[in-house]
Amino acid sequence: MKNQKPRRPNGRWIYYILHDGILWPCPVRWEWESGYGGWLPFYFSPTLEFVVGDPAKAWRVPGSGHHAARRQRLPEAA
Repeated sequence: MKNQKPRRPNGRWIYYILHDGILWPCPVRWEWESGYGGWLPFYFSPTLEFVVGDPAKAWRVPGSGHHAARRQRLPEAA
C-alpha cells in the first residue's frame, strides 16, 4: 500500500530572520522532503537565497487583518 503523506499546512506563513540587525519577514513556501518525512518551510532570504527553515519557527498569518498574529504548532511528522 502506498504511504500517504500528511496534508500541507494551509494558509499563509511567515518566517522571521535577523539579518544585519533588521528583523525580516520572509514568506514561506512549504515543500515535502521525503528524507525528513514531512513538510519543511522554504523561504527567500534577504540575500535572495532559497533556504530551508525550522518548522517550529514558522508563523501563520491570520486570514483577517483584525486579529493579532497567532502561533500555530504544526503536527509532528510521524
